[in-house]
Amino acid sequence: MTVEKRCGYVALIGQPNAGKSTLMNACLGTKLAVVSAKPQTTRNKILGVCLNGDSQILFLDTPGVHAAQGLPKLNQRMNATAWSVLHDSDLVCYLVDASIGWSEDDEKFFSKLIKECQKPLVVVATKTDKVKMEIISGHIERMKDHMSALAPIDSNRLLTPSPFLVSAKRPEDLVRFKLFLAEHMPVGPWLYAEDDYTDRPQMFVCGELIREQIFRQMGQELPYSAAVKVERFENKAQMTVIQASIVVHKENHKGMLIGARGTRIKSIGQAARLSLERHLNRKVHLELFVKVLSNWIDSDDLLAEYAGLEVLEE
Repeated sequence: MTVEKRCGYVALIGQPNAGKSTLMNACLGTKLAVVSAKPQTTRNKILGVCLNGDSQILFLDTPGVHAAQGLPKLNQRMNATAWSVLHDSDLVCYLVDASIGWSEDDEKFFSKLIKECQKPLVVVATKTDKVKMEIISGHIERMKDHMSALAPIDSNRLLTPSPFLVSAKRPEDLVRFKLFLAEHMPVGPWLYAEDDYTDRPQMFVCGELIREQIFRQMGQELPYSAAVKVERFENKAQMTVIQASIVVHKENHKGMLIGARGTRIKSIGQAARLSLERHLNRKVHLELFVKVLSNWIDSDDLLAEYAGLEVLEE
């Protein structure tokens, strides 16, 4: 008997810090997307390949959607990237932090999603482990109210009448979530090999792991104006040699990143090296260089070169 294979794209969209990258990483069982406590850590559309039985689930992680008016071109480009995945997806998950609940911004972005996307849709309540269930229950009821208020023509696209509750920290939740998605993937051949986990080159993933440490170790402003570009990636017999440039747009940011007597850049490098060694499963020699490009966050060419954010057609 021939087994019927399934394969489809699942867009993860939602506000910054809704838990998109954490959920995708947990489903994949590996660190692919940058995760930190700061919002808007994810900068690009990142594809993660997840197998579940005979289904290949192709996650599309996105930057958090936010009001980008008047902000640097970097933020505007991130927003455009987030919304662009709707056209590529077979199913859309709109993620809401269950510990915070439905906000006015969720209402605005969800309304835009309903208007612009005609794909099957699931509202996913994330981080259900963070607060007591009685608090989450109240937030879930309000989310259900917003879902039930949709016009029939729109509500027909909802695959569940209430939010799908999931915690990336609970294996049983991840099993349920992946099974649900697998059952809703369209019938068709797999698009990636069984051992693939992304379409991104290794240099991109390594650059993201370095950038994650900048988010974790630096203050509120600097990480958003910093980018990482891996200039050299060489596998040798005993170790992998990685050289990467960290780009900032202010001279004083360079000093902050390096720190007194190089202590900060050394700390970032040590943590990034350990993360890279876990990812590559081998020894890593890491060299970091910091340089200033004063207009990189507002330049089309430099955004493409250092952040991987191309101009998208309207």
